[in-house]
Amino acid sequence: MRAEDVVELRVHGVSGTPPEHVLGDPFPTAVAGDDVARFLRAAKPARTLPGEHPVRERLVEAFHWGRFTAGGASRALWLLLVPFAILNLARYALLGPGRFAEAVLRLLGLVLTCMFVTTTAYVSLELLVRQCAATAACRAANPWLGAFAGWPFGAMLLVGMAPPVLVIAVLWWFGRQTFLYEPRGSHHRWETHAGSLGDYAFWHTSPRTPVLRDAHVAAACTVVGVLYAGALRTALPDGALSWSVIGVGGVVLAWAVARVALAPDRREVNSRALKWASVAYLLVAAGLATAFLWRQPTGATGAVTPLAGFEAVTNVLAVLAMVLLVVLLGACVRLRRGARGRALMAVDARFRPLWHGYGAVVVAAVATTVAVGFSGGFAYRVVEWVGDPAPAGRPGLVLSTSYLVGAGLWGVLAVAFALVVVPVVAAMVRQASTALLLAAGSLAAAAGVVLRWAPVPGWAFWVSLTASGVLYALGLASWARHPVGAAVRESLLGDYPGRPDRPGLGKVALGRRVASAKYRYHWLLGALALLGGVLVVAAGGIALARLAHPDWRAAPPPGLAAWLSSRPAEDLGALGSLVVSGLVLLLLLLGVRTWQSGKMRTVVGVVWDLVAFWPRGAHPICPPPYGGRATIELTSRAVRLAVHHDVGAVVLSGHSQGSVVCFAALSLLRREAERPDPADGERYVRQADARRALDRVGLVTYGSQLQWAYSRMFPHYLGHARLADLHRELGDRWWNVHRLTDPLGGPVQVWPEGPEEPLRAGPKLWGVKCGNDVRLRDPEFLDPDPDMVASPMRGHSDYYRDPVFDEVVARVARAVSEAEPARVTAGP
Repeated sequence: MRAEDVVELRVHGVSGTPPEHVLGDPFPTAVAGDDVARFLRAAKPARTLPGEHPVRERLVEAFHWGRFTAGGASRALWLLLVPFAILNLARYALLGPGRFAEAVLRLLGLVLTCMFVTTTAYVSLELLVRQCAATAACRAANPWLGAFAGWPFGAMLLVGMAPPVLVIAVLWWFGRQTFLYEPRGSHHRWETHAGSLGDYAFWHTSPRTPVLRDAHVAAACTVVGVLYAGALRTALPDGALSWSVIGVGGVVLAWAVARVALAPDRREVNSRALKWASVAYLLVAAGLATAFLWRQPTGATGAVTPLAGFEAVTNVLAVLAMVLLVVLLGACVRLRRGARGRALMAVDARFRPLWHGYGAVVVAAVATTVAVGFSGGFAYRVVEWVGDPAPAGRPGLVLSTSYLVGAGLWGVLAVAFALVVVPVVAAMVRQASTALLLAAGSLAAAAGVVLRWAPVPGWAFWVSLTASGVLYALGLASWARHPVGAAVRESLLGDYPGRPDRPGLGKVALGRRVASAKYRYHWLLGALALLGGVLVVAAGGIALARLAHPDWRAAPPPGLAAWLSSRPAEDLGALGSLVVSGLVLLLLLLGVRTWQSGKMRTVVGVVWDLVAFWPRGAHPICPPPYGGRATIELTSRAVRLAVHHDVGAVVLSGHSQGSVVCFAALSLLRREAERPDPADGERYVRQADARRALDRVGLVTYGSQLQWAYSRMFPHYLGHARLADLHRELGDRWWNVHRLTDPLGGPVQVWPEGPEEPLRAGPKLWGVKCGNDVRLRDPEFLDPDPDMVASPMRGHSDYYRDPVFDEVVARVARAVSEAEPARVTAGP
């Protein structure tokens, strides 16, 4: 077989692995693509080692899509929008099409957007303008505010409008960013409500997304306008003007909420009218507030009168976040009990959806927790920067109840998660006795934290602290004494025969034990979601009590004021603010660092590789999804090679996240082979070309998360049934390669499993084949071999370097050349 008869098309995983490394060629040749989606070819063909079959050669190309997420330094600043991107994932974690659950997620996304903008307006207008720039004492303590001395209060309000307007403009600009071209032909609508990986329109994102984006921008503008209208009540407490302006804002906001809840097609509605109406409302409300509050409003004591409305809006948003999370839980319970949910939960345990089918709730809870933390931490940190935070009735800068409570609850979350994470990690690596000891130590530490603030003798605190230290020491000693299990060590003797106590065996066994924790990674995320969800609900409950109290504008409810003034609340608030501020600062430093370091851009790119694959379905203002462009480009290249260049076998070779891109490309190719050509002749791939290409395509996945992560996290799109369908289509044209030391990749196991058999690439190089899964030894040799180049333990990297990998690709290529053409009924 000539090298030109087989082309291996390698697709890298997260972090944007350079094509030079993927191909093993320092000077590859660009053969197709553009500056962000590139196809490069190695100068020399790849060869298999002499073995059971003759030496075979193949051309190797690399599809480099890493520039979508890791190519530009400015894209790292998208890290601040990570709550929006995480929430968008929740839409694809639903068990199936659920219009009500999707509407709840969209509304929750709208609340998070308004929370982000409201916090910016609160910090700018209420804290910096009203409580600091307009106060002589605060200006004296912060010389950088001295320029505002002598300014009219109305002029300060105009300046204070700049930050929220800038944030809204940035959100609108981010929401418009895309890597996609306009779809070809007349096929623009999704084939189903939920969409599918084989739907060409799905990869061009939903036509509802522009409407959602305009609705989010409109809601953000309206909320800021309502805050200005509420401030009017400071000057006109009994006037009808302020209530009239607030009423108009309520109408515009209801218009935006309806757009988000119903999510109409952009061809059915004109969302620009809503957007420009909200902009006009913001300008009118801000203009009226500036005019009536031109003179500084002061009370009987000479202090600047608090601007009305800010407390109410922040508390309402906290309540809405709580309510929507609870409603989403109910919607997911309904989906799980439906026919589709029961079918997904009845599959093999290896493919059963994560978190018992409540993945959407878990992901949404994490997103909401992070968003609430960002808001509370930002406000609390600004107050500490310019003064001292204090609840109503105490000297200092007065912070809204929702932000005080939010900072305190994030302090609770920080303490609780720190106590939970160590026992959970021990349980993840199957150290049961160690996990129990560490859990007992965490309980003793939690008791010490409570006793630290309780009116009890000091010795009680030190006793609990000592008990915690002793239990943690015993747990760590248990971990050190039993780093690996006897069963794992014994299983290594099949791969590395010899003495069971020789050097290096323990390291490999530990690597396998740690890698096996990937099947329990979701425990840690579930713990964070549970703690965060409970705290979000608690914050919403306190905000609801704050709203329901008759005198909520004057003072917090009875009991709450005492708690907010207590030492535990102050300590927890400071800790929560410190944790959130540290997280935000870390994200900002990462963003700044990426301007100077290419490696740091790669690290940041990993985050977006994981969260920016799916179209914008639940939140329209998140980083541009790359999945559609990558899938379409890869499918087009495969068709080009198979049909136009008449390549006999095109082997899609996907590593890690690249395996998901390859799976999506084959799903798209299969669907295009079934769909008849439209009457106008305009389409992405002609049906005849799709059929011919499908007959000549094979698939090799390695270091893949298709089974243990994606099929369980996104069961409707990548569940067991979807994987099994592709296997029935390809048969022996799909093989998967994995290592037991890989902490991210694993077997696919969607095919029938038979007895294990060696797969040899030479007399000393072999892997173990079970079904279509091939397990590579890692390292290839435990004992030094004088006639072979020793390899390190590679884990998740460098699958291409293993000679057995070449044998797998060669066998897939042979299966493609020997397969009969698929018999598909011809379309009209």
